[in-house]
Amino acid sequence: MLEFIQSQILFYFAIILVLFAPGYFMLLAFFGNEKLNALERFILATGLSIIVTDFLMLAMSRVGLFFTRTSLFLVLLIFNILCFLIYQKRFAKIPKETRSVSFDFSLKQFLLISLILFLSVFLRTAYLQNTIPPSSTDLGHHIYWAKLFAESGKIQNYIQSDIVEKNKIFQIDASHPISDFIIGEHLIFSAIGLISGANFVSAFPILILLLINIATLLALFILALRLFEDNAHNKNIAIFALLFTGVLFAIDPPQAKFVGGGVIGNIIGNLLVPLTFYFYLRFLKEKEITFLFFALFFSMGLFYTHHLTALIFLLTFIGFIAFSLLFNFRETRNIILIERRVFRSPLLISFFLFALLFIFIVYTPTYLENSAVKTVVGTIKKIDHTGLSLLQFRDITGEARVALGFLGTLLLLFFYRKNISKYSSLLLISWVIVITLISLAPNLVKLDIPSSRVANYGAYPFALLGAFAFISIFRQVAKQKTQLSTFSQKLILIAYSSVFVFIFMSGFAGDANYLKSNGSGEKAEQTFQASRYLASKIDKKDILISDHIYLFADSWIKLFFMRGYDFPLYRANLDRYENGVDKNEFCSRDMISNPGGELSRQCFSDLGVDFAIVNKKTDSAQFRRLENFWQVFSNDEVNIYYRKKYYVQ
Repeated sequence: MLEFIQSQILFYFAIILVLFAPGYFMLLAFFGNEKLNALERFILATGLSIIVTDFLMLAMSRVGLFFTRTSLFLVLLIFNILCFLIYQKRFAKIPKETRSVSFDFSLKQFLLISLILFLSVFLRTAYLQNTIPPSSTDLGHHIYWAKLFAESGKIQNYIQSDIVEKNKIFQIDASHPISDFIIGEHLIFSAIGLISGANFVSAFPILILLLINIATLLALFILALRLFEDNAHNKNIAIFALLFTGVLFAIDPPQAKFVGGGVIGNIIGNLLVPLTFYFYLRFLKEKEITFLFFALFFSMGLFYTHHLTALIFLLTFIGFIAFSLLFNFRETRNIILIERRVFRSPLLISFFLFALLFIFIVYTPTYLENSAVKTVVGTIKKIDHTGLSLLQFRDITGEARVALGFLGTLLLLFFYRKNISKYSSLLLISWVIVITLISLAPNLVKLDIPSSRVANYGAYPFALLGAFAFISIFRQVAKQKTQLSTFSQKLILIAYSSVFVFIFMSGFAGDANYLKSNGSGEKAEQTFQASRYLASKIDKKDILISDHIYLFADSWIKLFFMRGYDFPLYRANLDRYENGVDKNEFCSRDMISNPGGELSRQCFSDLGVDFAIVNKKTDSAQFRRLENFWQVFSNDEVNIYYRKKYYVQ
């Protein structure tokens, strides 16, 4: 019991140290107690801490300082102390400013926000309860790297090997770089795992992703307050946006479904993007250099976290500048010309020097060193990368969100000239248009990834616009109510109530479907049990092949061996062998599907594969009927077979 309590305390301490303290103290050093209220400071500190922790760990690895519990604790502690000392020197004697009026909520609003947050957490945990133990393929791949960095004490290269045929002999080729991973996806998990001592094959990665997802809801909340700061009903818009993302569509991608699926880059990127926009907006409105510094710092952190999210952010930012020049040319040109001087400020010069030093000396992002860019932008080869139809886009983004989002876009465009917050409007419009266009027509930027994944990014900007549309129409109706007849008022009430019911039914329908279909973690535990057994029995010369089609949580098997990202070999989905893109060998397919075939016998022999781990119900029959395979392990879901190397037929 005492050990359990100690482990829990260490885990929560690690979360605070890694995901809150660095960002909080850095904000304190730059802003003191001014400019940011408590809620803003809390949310901004979470996103900023991710970036700061990543950069500190990258610097540690560059100077040869190994990651250990002690070294990480000391580095983070020293950073926090330095930031606090700067705060004491700059702000200790300066009185606090009055809080922003935008964040003074009534008691009813406060209670409603609390209820929304409670339901947001409840719905997500109801869905994620069966992800203990974890099972998703993406998360297994990501956590392998996090565990490798933690165990080795340094950042390793992202490499893997494939099966190739040379001179009619099958072999594992030389390692080559992997383009699918970005360093910022993994370091915070390495840090929390090291400091807390938590098992990487546990629920802790999903708990961290859940916390980041909840922080994203609040990030959108404070962004909405700033976007619609000049709107008299900005608090109600922000609350409805929180409802639209927190309770409605709570499980639909990119929310709890992505948390359980371990889509780390998207989850973290979706937190950093609204926080980055937040700082750019503050700079445009208040012309304070510190806001621009943090906007650039967050932008840099985003490019170290996830290349697809960074690309969408970049396209949105370019679109925002283009729309600003198109619809607001004179003011935008004046800002560009006048504010050129800010780039001569010591603070921004220091940032650019830091960025150049970091990129070219400390750690160069992998997509600048290998073919990562080509994995996202290039020739489109797969059918699911060629774009969505409007109906598919609607279904993925959510019918209610799309309808209200486009209505909100039209309202912003219609009232643009009367709108005080012109740049806020143009940012939202650009955000929605960019995601819609590259989801429907990825060929515009040669975006070679699943189009459905891009459409998922529309959830948050559409929710913000939908909230704006809903509240705007409601207030307009309320304003005109006294001028209408009783019959007209009843018709409007019925119509508005119908829209409200439609929104709730649409939002909860997705949640209900996912809650019904969520799988059990018991199958994953069966795979882990078999993996633990085999890891304790085999030596480093033995080679293992597993199955990805029917074996539950198979990507986590590698974490029990830690013998490389490509260990064990595995049979992939069958279409990957047939599409002419993913797989150029058939050994991994036939060694599971037809272990007694001629090709399989050669593959087993050439590659030296000794063990096969397969689903008990679907793939055991073909092994049982062969005399040169012995069953050495079995549970309710998994069988393990050993190949007798010297069997003579």
